[in-house]
Amino acid sequence: MRRVRQTVQLLALALFVGLVWSTTWPLSTQVPVSLFLRLDPLAGLAVAVSPARSWQTLGLFWPALVLLGATVALGRFFCGWLCPLGTCIDIGDRLLKRWRRRPTAGPGLRWLKYALLVTTLAAALFGVPLLLFLDPLCLATRTLGTAIHPALGLGYNGLALASEPLRSPLGWRLDPVPVHLFRLGVTSGLMFLGILGLGLISRRYWCRNLCPLGALLGFAGAHGLWRRVTGGESCTACRRCATECKMGAIPADAPCTTRQAECIQCYDCLDCCRPAATDIRLSSGSEGLDPEVSLGRRQFLAATGLGATYGLLTAVGVIRRPHPDRLIRPPGAVVRDGSGALSRLMTESEFRARCLRCGQCLKACPTGGLQPCVVEAGLDGFYTPRLVPQVGWCEQNCNACGSACPSGALAPFAIEEKRRIQIGLAEIHRDRCLSWRTGGDYAQCTICKEYCSYGAIDLVSDQGQLRPVVRRGRCTGCGICENACPVREPDRAIIVYNRVNSR
Repeated sequence: MRRVRQTVQLLALALFVGLVWSTTWPLSTQVPVSLFLRLDPLAGLAVAVSPARSWQTLGLFWPALVLLGATVALGRFFCGWLCPLGTCIDIGDRLLKRWRRRPTAGPGLRWLKYALLVTTLAAALFGVPLLLFLDPLCLATRTLGTAIHPALGLGYNGLALASEPLRSPLGWRLDPVPVHLFRLGVTSGLMFLGILGLGLISRRYWCRNLCPLGALLGFAGAHGLWRRVTGGESCTACRRCATECKMGAIPADAPCTTRQAECIQCYDCLDCCRPAATDIRLSSGSEGLDPEVSLGRRQFLAATGLGATYGLLTAVGVIRRPHPDRLIRPPGAVVRDGSGALSRLMTESEFRARCLRCGQCLKACPTGGLQPCVVEAGLDGFYTPRLVPQVGWCEQNCNACGSACPSGALAPFAIEEKRRIQIGLAEIHRDRCLSWRTGGDYAQCTICKEYCSYGAIDLVSDQGQLRPVVRRGRCTGCGICENACPVREPDRAIIVYNRVNSR
């Protein structure tokens, strides 16, 4: 069974990588690219308890409900069989085996992952999923899409350039590929490497002590019926199973006992048991079962208080930063009425409560214009997407962001509807615009009009000179004019502001 598990792990990882890799415009996969994220019970629960929940949004997470039900019945199998980050950690642990200190079966910091879970959900009650970016599925998606994929693209382009003198005589071609770089991409990559590096302390250190999704699944599967069973008389108490257990689910002083909330059904304990006194099978008995989770009452209250306090203070505006006027959200951040027609843009509170910080929309954007927020949207807006027109614009014929989003923070929309989704408004700064200068400084420039996809810029005659003006009713805030503007210093002559703060 151990070999079967490893095969399933690798197949699941390959599917995950394939889906994230194909999250690009135009989306063409038969399997939804957000499949793994919609399997995420923690993401679904955070959205479900938030004030922004809706039946339509909750319906997106029906696969997570199926997984949660299976976990209640069978135990915490997802972490050992299907989790892509868990598979990467297993691979990293194997590579780091030589340098790892002696593993321990002690309690460690198992309580911490439960505290992180409680803090995250308590804050989500107020629409602030504070630590959701630590969710392993969001983390793995974000790392692959914004760190590993661009790094491999840069490496390929470097190889193509370096090998050109060797390839040209042979007639071989290696065309460069477009690469979009993301803010926090290096940070995401270093965080991923740091998680793998925790394997120097113990195997599955992240899963044991820090993973909030693992905590939720452990709590749900604490009484699962697919469990480790030992033959008391056959067991020689050699404690090899306790040493080999990568999750510390087997106490060294009681090797016939299993901490069911920590067991990920990896089957390692079966391979090391010489008298074959251990089995993993369906069982409803309580002998040898320890269903308790490692979170004391004080720790629970402290974690709840921390999350609720931060969520409340943010919700009432005490520690939430005012929304900057250049914080432009993707066009999928819309609300529809009962008939399905576009009604309005989402409020910032609605959008932040639903956004998983997974980076799917960033990966899907064909121009690279969607970038993660760092501090400009406050701590509760960390890693939420924003359009940065100077990096890339919102392509007129693209709706990939709404199709790639797993949580309803960005809703699917038709290309024909995009003209009616006004995410921002362009404004011409006449003191910097070449065509608004006078006298000898005047230089006729019509680039913004030539590039505008929606015919939102007109040229008017003023003092015998042509000057651009923005037609407010037509401008969608796509940012292509700002991206194309030849004026660079100290800033562009035409800038897109969000609709809330447009002047």
